[in-house]
Amino acid sequence: MLIGLAYALLWAAALVCAALWATRRSWVWWLATGARVIAWGTLTAGLVVRGLKAGHWPLANRYEFALCLTWAILAIDLLFEASWPSTRARPVERGGKQSSPFVLAIALLVATYAVTRPAEQRAIAPLVPALRSVWLQVHVLTAMLGYGAFGVAAGLGLMRVVSVRSEARRSAGVPSVRSEARRSAGVPSEKPGFPCDGTSPKTWFRRSAGVPGAEIERMIDRAIALGFPWLTLGILTGAIWAQNTWGRYWGWDPKEAWALVTWLFYLLILHLRPRRRWRGRRLAALAVAGFGIVLFTFAGVPWLVRTVRLESLHGF
Repeated sequence: MLIGLAYALLWAAALVCAALWATRRSWVWWLATGARVIAWGTLTAGLVVRGLKAGHWPLANRYEFALCLTWAILAIDLLFEASWPSTRARPVERGGKQSSPFVLAIALLVATYAVTRPAEQRAIAPLVPALRSVWLQVHVLTAMLGYGAFGVAAGLGLMRVVSVRSEARRSAGVPSVRSEARRSAGVPSEKPGFPCDGTSPKTWFRRSAGVPGAEIERMIDRAIALGFPWLTLGILTGAIWAQNTWGRYWGWDPKEAWALVTWLFYLLILHLRPRRRWRGRRLAALAVAGFGIVLFTFAGVPWLVRTVRLESLHGF
């Protein structure tokens, strides 16, 4: 019940955030922030209730992990918005950190994967013997926080791509259709605070109230720098858990191999990000591609194991 309500609230929050992206109304900013907080709070309550009913942390299968990953993405995005200087200084005038529609799109992608799982995967079941360990919480929670930060980085990467395209259009002097219509008719902007040169509200918002490209890239850096240590801890704790359960630290299981690929890819991003030629759209593309690898490691590898009939000790 609560999980379904949280999913519906996520869609409502996404619509409000999309409206915020296209307007400069202060009440829309507050509504968008409130909608995300309510969706996150409802999801939190749903996870707590599920954990109490199951008698263990809701981290036992792909359905529960996807819900927790959605929770982590929303939580980290809200923390970023609360701590970012532009939001603290002038949240209404500047519109705050306008990555929310893009980060919510990432969160909705993961949440949709969760709610579309078969009924048997969504059902509450007792833990199998291999999962009855304290390392379940330690390993899965660290991986969840790392993946959540990478999800925020991917949303910011999508935002940066939009920003680059908008900057390219402005530098090329390409006016918007609405701008041309207003200019030809000699009609100034009707909304207070917008320039009377025929600029459309959306273009004005991206130019004046949107977050600058360099600031978006700093936020991407911050998200990846936050997620990488957690992913490292997730791999290390997973190795310790494997030693306790299976008698070996590393066995080149498909899940382990792709976790290593994910770790190496984000290590590559951390090494490339100081280079000037890898800023802008390239950094954004790497952030989005990195989360694509995360999703494949999480959801694609189990599908590949079942399809190709590979040997794997990992349940999810």
